[in-house]
Amino acid sequence: MPSEFHTQMGFHALQLRLSKTLSVLANEKGLRLMNPIWMDGSLSLPVPGGPVSLTIVLSSGEQEKVSLDAAQLTSWLENRWSTVDQQLRQALDALKTRRPK
Repeated sequence: MPSEFHTQMGFHALQLRLSKTLSVLANEKGLRLMNPIWMDGSLSLPVPGGPVSLTIVLSSGEQEKVSLDAAQLTSWLENRWSTVDQQLRQALDALKTRRPK
């Protein structure tokens, strides 16, 4: 089930899908990303019903933290309306305004 991202396999699948989406959105904005930092760098899995945090990192070092609500992620994974893409775009926009010219 796609919404079981609190398991090892489910979280890995979520990370892959979010990373792919993030890469596409970053390319549209002309940004080059490093690998995101998941769950504040800890090796822990998200708790059931809890948020998933990631820190988006530009190749120049700027960072922007994003916290994604479990209900929104579930909707996103099930291809229903959610704010996940919008939150990722907003974080990338914030990074774009801060990156060195």
